[in-house]
Amino acid sequence: MTLGQTIENETVYFTIPKTIYFGGERVWIHSKSLNGDIPTESKIIYAELLNRYNESVAIAKMPLEDGQSFNFLQIPPNLPSDNYLLRVFTRISPYQNLEEGLVQQFVTVFNKTVPPTVVAERKLVTINQESSEIVLSRQINEAGSTLKIELPTGVELSNLSIASLNPFLADQGMISSTSAYESIDEHNLIPELFGHVIEAKLDEAAVDTTKLYYMSLHGEKSALFTDRPDANGSMYFDAGGMRNWKYLVAQADENGSLLDFGVVSPAPATHFKKDFIFPQLEISPEDQLYLQELLKGGQIEGYFVNEYDATQMPVVTGFLEDRTYLLDDYTRFETVGTVIKEYVPEISQKNIQKKKEFRILDNVMNTVFDSNPLMLVDALVVFNSDELAAFDPTNFKKLDVLTRTFFLNEEKFPGVMSFSSYENDFGGFPIPSNSIYLDYEGIQPKVKSTESLFSAPMDDQRIMDWRTVIYWSAVPDSAPVSNSMEIKLPDLKGKYQITLKTKTPQGEARNYTRTFEVK
Repeated sequence: MTLGQTIENETVYFTIPKTIYFGGERVWIHSKSLNGDIPTESKIIYAELLNRYNESVAIAKMPLEDGQSFNFLQIPPNLPSDNYLLRVFTRISPYQNLEEGLVQQFVTVFNKTVPPTVVAERKLVTINQESSEIVLSRQINEAGSTLKIELPTGVELSNLSIASLNPFLADQGMISSTSAYESIDEHNLIPELFGHVIEAKLDEAAVDTTKLYYMSLHGEKSALFTDRPDANGSMYFDAGGMRNWKYLVAQADENGSLLDFGVVSPAPATHFKKDFIFPQLEISPEDQLYLQELLKGGQIEGYFVNEYDATQMPVVTGFLEDRTYLLDDYTRFETVGTVIKEYVPEISQKNIQKKKEFRILDNVMNTVFDSNPLMLVDALVVFNSDELAAFDPTNFKKLDVLTRTFFLNEEKFPGVMSFSSYENDFGGFPIPSNSIYLDYEGIQPKVKSTESLFSAPMDDQRIMDWRTVIYWSAVPDSAPVSNSMEIKLPDLKGKYQITLKTKTPQGEARNYTRTFEVK
């Protein structure tokens, strides 16, 4: 998987509509991965929250389409109140160019159950200088009124956000990787040209390059992948077209020990400079009213639609069954062994040293295989055929049988017998004792529709307008930013900030900010 200089450098960009959140909120992110002006071939871009102890507390795998993504990172609801570093990258970009391939900025997160330090009087944070080039019809506005905004002319308006002001954080702009990091750990380049690649690592002292490892991914559907470690103990399970799953199960061949096995995060391992400081988060009693208002807005979000991958993934990648048995079509027996004996002529049973084993008919060679097939329950590999034979199949929906040699990557198996449960939860069959079960979210679904994500609610006196983001030009299909615009203000009282990013005709980036108040 290691590639040299053949991969072109990826430059990453991102914007967010605001910098202040509550636990459980979504950080909406518009991101890009480009090589010059050309979209890169990477299919996944990552967003990660890092705490002041250089620990990853949340990560999102967001799909890229033509080098762009509009998606979100969900803040854990139990995350303590503090300032966090939000950073965005692809799987290879930080190692190609740390400055352009790893981009970040601070965000503030509040948790009412784990509050920040409370002081009698906190230091006032200096917000960006007010830009007179942004002209407002009123500085102080009534809730629910309309505000007219005049933006600068003679420049290209590239990004505009109007959202709740964060009065607790001074540095709200992009932070240079050069100023933040002392170093980054070296790592093989793992290009993700089709989907997410799950990396696993063995302790080098325990590496056996001949040993086979299984990785099954589980969600609405399940899929199985295999690999053998290289000399360094690294394995790469390319999930390819599979996108949405909730957890994974790792197994070693013949249910071997996994004490030396670990899944590696896709995030780069970086080390902060000694003089890089996370700003302390402090509040005073005077901030209580404003935070209560923001908390209301944090519970409200507009309507959006996720587009889940509708591809009919097979249980095993490349597995096309020769025969399917829908078990509800037959009398239900108490054990899998009885079901096989009564209804499945392609599979026979025999006792080997007082344990039941299965043998599948090889239709290609017109003979019978001489060892157990690949046995699966919802893509989970089963090693104990005697345990499977004695199991109650009440919660199994169907059985797929492959009556020929099955090839999975470089491995070959003497046929396949694959059970699927009704709920894709193994139907109660126990996970093998040495397996590793790990919560490991898949690629987030593409956000298909954002029609009312930050829109004011319809004219209905019963619905309060508690938006903390009033407008964000990065929302797909939003109207282009114009030099003159009118916005409806929410019922949420407090200060709001207009953040405008532009380019001059000479290509120079220029940013403008302006605040106003809703009472």
